[in-house]
Amino acid sequence: MPIGNLQSGAGQLKDATQKLTLAWDAVSESWVDIKAKQFEEKTLVPVLEEVAAVMPAINQMSAMLMSAKRALDE
Repeated sequence: MPIGNLQSGAGQLKDATQKLTLAWDAVSESWVDIKAKQFEEKTLVPVLEEVAAVMPAINQMSAMLMSAKRALDE
């Protein structure tokens, strides 16, 4: 990943989040108890919310870095 290229990492984070969600959907079909609910509420949901919150910032920072690189290349 070149310096300043955040899109590659953002794509990997998005893919990992999708895989995590799919895996949880599969597991939650058979893991149905209070511990599963606690895991979902205390671990999974906060992680997914944090990723969703950070993605716009990553995209904005990436655009700013690309713009700065273009300006330096001129």
